[in-house]
Amino acid sequence: MISMYQYLMRKMKENFTDFDYGLLKLYGALFGLVVGAFFPEIIKDNLFLIVGVFLLLLSRYIFLLFIKGDRSNEVIDA
Repeated sequence: MISMYQYLMRKMKENFTDFDYGLLKLYGALFGLVVGAFFPEIIKDNLFLIVGVFLLLLSRYIFLLFIKGDRSNEVIDA
């Protein structure tokens, strides 16, 4: 399983651009809209769980962006 993950990450780094990552996020959002439209009772029944997972994941990104070590002095290799 780890080797498959490493393979996929290597292929993504070799072939994906920033635009592709943006489209990947859009695909995920569209999938969520479709699931929410066809199964609204599941979304309503599990709303607190979904909001909790959302806040947990959001807090991870907030931590990575604002709290984890200050890297403003690092040189970016292009």
